[in-house]
Amino acid sequence: MQRVELKIGGQAGEGIKTTGLMLNKTLVRLGFHTFGYSEYPSLIRGGHNVYQLSVADQPVSATRQKVDILIALNQETINLHQTELHQNSIIIYDPGEFSLPKTNLVGDYLPVELIKLAEGIGGKALMANVVALAAVLVLLGLPIDKFLEILKETFARKGQEIVDLNQKAAQAGYAAIKTKSKFNLQVPDKAEPKMVLTANEAAGLGAIAGGLQFYSAYPMTPATSILHYLAKVAKKANLVVKQTEDEISAINMALGASYAGVRSMTATSGGGLCLMAEGISFSGVAELPMVIVNAMRPGPGLGMPTWTGQGDLRFCLHIGHDEFPRIVLAPGDAEEMFKLTKLALVLAEKYQLPVIILTDKHLAESDFCYPQFEPIHQHKRLDQVRRYVNSYEHDNDGFATEDPQVRTEQMNKRMAKLTNLIKEIPQQPIYQVEAKKIGLISWGSNKGAILDALKDLPQASFLHLNWLWPLPAKAIQDFAGQVEQLVIVEGNSQAQLAGLIREQLEIEIKHKILKYDGRPFWPNEIVEKVKKLLTGN
Repeated sequence: MQRVELKIGGQAGEGIKTTGLMLNKTLVRLGFHTFGYSEYPSLIRGGHNVYQLSVADQPVSATRQKVDILIALNQETINLHQTELHQNSIIIYDPGEFSLPKTNLVGDYLPVELIKLAEGIGGKALMANVVALAAVLVLLGLPIDKFLEILKETFARKGQEIVDLNQKAAQAGYAAIKTKSKFNLQVPDKAEPKMVLTANEAAGLGAIAGGLQFYSAYPMTPATSILHYLAKVAKKANLVVKQTEDEISAINMALGASYAGVRSMTATSGGGLCLMAEGISFSGVAELPMVIVNAMRPGPGLGMPTWTGQGDLRFCLHIGHDEFPRIVLAPGDAEEMFKLTKLALVLAEKYQLPVIILTDKHLAESDFCYPQFEPIHQHKRLDQVRRYVNSYEHDNDGFATEDPQVRTEQMNKRMAKLTNLIKEIPQQPIYQVEAKKIGLISWGSNKGAILDALKDLPQASFLHLNWLWPLPAKAIQDFAGQVEQLVIVEGNSQAQLAGLIREQLEIEIKHKILKYDGRPFWPNEIVEKVKKLLTGN
């Protein structure tokens, strides 16, 4: 397998995400598989931004901790990412702008006069990033033609002059590199068309495929780009998209649309979900279909708004007062996000209840690479009779009541939905099913890192749970009976899924791999910890 790990670092405002995405799309168009991950601080202005990209001739599902090529667009990139380099790494930097560390140098340093080359063709210093990407293509042993196409598409709306300047900057950078290619990636013989999209974009596509007609939300990282995407395609997809004044309005407006007879959805993050608690309770008691995407980030409170975590599982299982049925789903990649968002809208209407889709910053904003999803065929609404509803306990006609017998009957009716929901749980995927020594159990975006880690763990199998409530009991019980030792992998400090499994199934998972520093799992972290378990160290 050919694989190269790249990282681009620079200052906010220098278009680091856009730069990385241009390289990502160029490599995909050449026929490679990619996975892109971005980091940025929770600052209004400034701060250090990075975009990391894995490229390979086979599908990749996560970035790795060590970097082969580091593109430094500012001094901070050199200073902060030294520990991520290895002896064969190459660092592209501008010798006229930055200085190298005097000690502990790792890897080879390739000086390229990025700004001078950009300004030499009549361009701006900002075009240094384009020069740097052209240098990367030389190091990878790849042609420049697809990159020129991407530049034309990216800057077309800014006019032909800007397109021409960026293309000249790329050609200048490509010509300036005299060193031989160090990473000779072989261009695939057949470049099958593939998409590059985030899981948030996949959520929007899945919602449209599921018959979405109304979307309301208040911007909150990392859920905001769902709003951006749906607003962009609203006219084409025949959607009503509303940005509200807060999250309370967002869910109440969506509930009103649901009552009016259209499939509706909203999205937020943890703090916004707190504000939606009463609305979710209303959905439960009024039996109004509702889909809520909760894009997790570390808390409590405002926490770390632009970083990742999996601390909201228990919250989503219990949000709202008293008891009412709900579904909780947890996609592990963009393709699952597409399919499960589509399914969520269908099930919300079929069972007349709230469906919560749990994602996180890592999943929501990473760039996945796939062949085109199945053609979108919108699911039509079911023919149902609408009745009077309110947030009080009510009888079958929707009128408020405090009668104890009616109360008991209504509660039993609502909670009985859980029995039928168990029948809807799709088969939960197991990877390396033949391995019996170690059984990894995890959920959500950890899927990618674990799949990458499995390549170095032939004695481990992996049960990926993308449906968390009702709990897929049989899948977990069967898996537990097939392996010698269970290991949970979670992005929280309390092993929330492990606790849920213990509570519901009386299965104790003693071995835990937990991470809660705001960063996603690296595959090597999982490999190292599982190997220690195997050797008893």
